[in-house]
Amino acid sequence: MGIFGTPQDQVDRDDLDNLRLRITRLETAVAALQAQSASGGVPYGSAQVVAQPAALAGTEPDWMAEVRSLKAQGKVINAIKVYRENTGLGLKEAKDAVEAMP
Repeated sequence: MGIFGTPQDQVDRDDLDNLRLRITRLETAVAALQAQSASGGVPYGSAQVVAQPAALAGTEPDWMAEVRSLKAQGKVINAIKVYRENTGLGLKEAKDAVEAMP
């Protein structure tokens, strides 16, 4: 048994589920940043951008198309919200990224 009477295997499964969720969010954020860097839309950071793997070149997540559509309709707040939900970024970072999109 783990701390506070929770079975240890349940604690391990919960930790694993949390890690998988974090990895998914990080992978989504990386894909979004790669898509932006390909279009020259990364609004921050002066570090050299690492080249995209060939498997990701030219791909864009479906939610990113929704963000672009919302921004084009003038619904920037909604676009920022969708961007944040899919990347896990903070408000300022998401706002900067959405506003920098072409």
